[in-house]
Amino acid sequence: MQTPADTRIPMVLLTGFLGAGKTTLLNFLLRHPSMTGTAVVINEYGDVGLDHHLVEQAEPDEVELIEGGCMCCTSRGRLAEALMTLFTKAQRKQIPSLKRVIIETTGLAEPGPILSQILRAPQLAERFVLDSVVTLVDAANAGTTVEEIDIAQKQIASADALLITKSDLVDEAALTALREQLKGLNPDAEVYVPKKGAAQPDWLFTNGRRRPQSADFSLSPLILKADSIRLLPVTPGAPDSVDPWGEGPDWNDIQTFSLILDEPVPAWKLFGWLDFLRSLTGADLLRFKGIVNIQGQDKPTVLHGVQNLLHPAEELPAWPSDDHRTRLVFITRGWGQETVRNTLAYLQDTPNEDPLLKPATP
Repeated sequence: MQTPADTRIPMVLLTGFLGAGKTTLLNFLLRHPSMTGTAVVINEYGDVGLDHHLVEQAEPDEVELIEGGCMCCTSRGRLAEALMTLFTKAQRKQIPSLKRVIIETTGLAEPGPILSQILRAPQLAERFVLDSVVTLVDAANAGTTVEEIDIAQKQIASADALLITKSDLVDEAALTALREQLKGLNPDAEVYVPKKGAAQPDWLFTNGRRRPQSADFSLSPLILKADSIRLLPVTPGAPDSVDPWGEGPDWNDIQTFSLILDEPVPAWKLFGWLDFLRSLTGADLLRFKGIVNIQGQDKPTVLHGVQNLLHPAEELPAWPSDDHRTRLVFITRGWGQETVRNTLAYLQDTPNEDPLLKPATP
C-alpha cells in the first residue's frame, strides 16, 4: 500500500549560539532558486536580523515580502499565531504561495520549548509538519561554546543536522577535531560544512526523509546501530554500579546509549515510563528516539523526544526488517544513563496493575 503524500507545509527550526552565522546562512539560502515560497519566522525580540536588501523589519502582525519570492515575519513569542497568520494570508492570496517555513531562533534559545509551541498547537498540526532541527556551530569559537555553554550543548544535541560555520577561520586539524566532538555530543546528526554560508536547501529541507509518515523515511543510523551501544540491565538484586549519593558522572558528561527490549511492551507501560523518566531527568534527557514494538500492534511505532518534549508517536506502514525488537537510543547529560538503568524495573516488570502504584523492584 502506497503511503499518501503529506501535503502539510514543512518547517525547519534553525538554531545556533550567538554569532554562529544564522543570518549569513539565511541571506545566502533565500537567494537559491528552489527556495521561492519560503517564509522566515524570526522567533525573537527586537529587529529582524536579515540584511537590509532582503528585509527591513516586520511587525508581529505583518508579513514582509523579501527577495526571491520569500517572506519574513517576527513572532516575538507568539509562534503559533505567526505561523497561522502566514498560512491564512497565503490561502487568501495576500502573499505568494507558502511552500516551506524556516523558524530562526535567538542564539540563547533552547529548542525544546520552541518545539513544544509548534507541536502542541492543534491548529498547526493539520497545516504544518516539522521537517528538521538544524543547528549552526561556529568553528572559530567552538572551544568556548561547545565545551562550556549549556545552551549551545542543548542546541547541538537537539539537532537533526549540524552545520559548521566559519570553517575558513580554522585549520583542517581543528575542523576534524570539531567534527569528532560534535559526533560525541550528537552521533545521530548529519554534519555539513558550508563555505561562507553557502548551505544547500536539502541540508535543511529533506523531502520527508526524517519524517516517519513519508515514503522516503528511513530509520536513523543510530537506531540501526543500537546493539553496539546497548545499555545492559543491572542483574536483579545486584548493587547499583554507581552510588546515587556518592561520587558519580560529571554533570556535564554527555552520554549516548540504547535500550533494547526483546518482547512487545504495553503502550500504557511504555508511555508511563517515558513520562516518569522525563520527570526525573528534565532537560538533561537531551534527546531520544526509537522504534517500538507495542503489544497488540502489528506495525512499529516511531518515537522522538527533545528534552521534556515527546513528539507525537507515529506508526510506520511496516517493519523495515525482520528485527522487531524495541530499540530506544538516548543522548543524556550527567546522571542520565544511571537514571535509565535504575528505572528499568518499571518498564521490564509485567504486573497486571500499573507499576506506578507499587514499589520498584529492588
